[in-house]
Amino acid sequence: MGLETEASNKLRAVYKNVFCLSRRPSLWHINSYPANLRTATRKSGNKFWFDVTPELYERRQVEFFIYACGDASTMFVFPRLNMEYLVRQASLGGQKQVPNFTIYVDTDEFEPAGHSESSISIAGFRNAFFLIPNA
Repeated sequence: MGLETEASNKLRAVYKNVFCLSRRPSLWHINSYPANLRTATRKSGNKFWFDVTPELYERRQVEFFIYACGDASTMFVFPRLNMEYLVRQASLGGQKQVPNFTIYVDTDEFEPAGHSESSISIAGFRNAFFLIPNA
């Protein structure tokens, strides 16, 4: 089973009202709230690299960002406003020129790309499924 399937199964196990709106981008409706689900397999130790599409938070297309790191037992749930704050200084990268960042699962830290000196604790967002209110 792939990580995307594993993560979507976890969402269905945690929430009563959940369904996938689209696969690319991965948009979900969870308890009446739009969410973006992203996954990353282990690439280097306890580091997981991600990016975020600014349109999703700038245009308020989603209210939550969910990042699965390696398997469905490690998922970070970020409300839109928190994600905006976390990536505000991240360097842009890739063909899409979108904010990139690293999540360290061993220390629960978020590091905006290009700012290794400014890691932020995200321990409160690990498996924080309670942040998405019931409908």
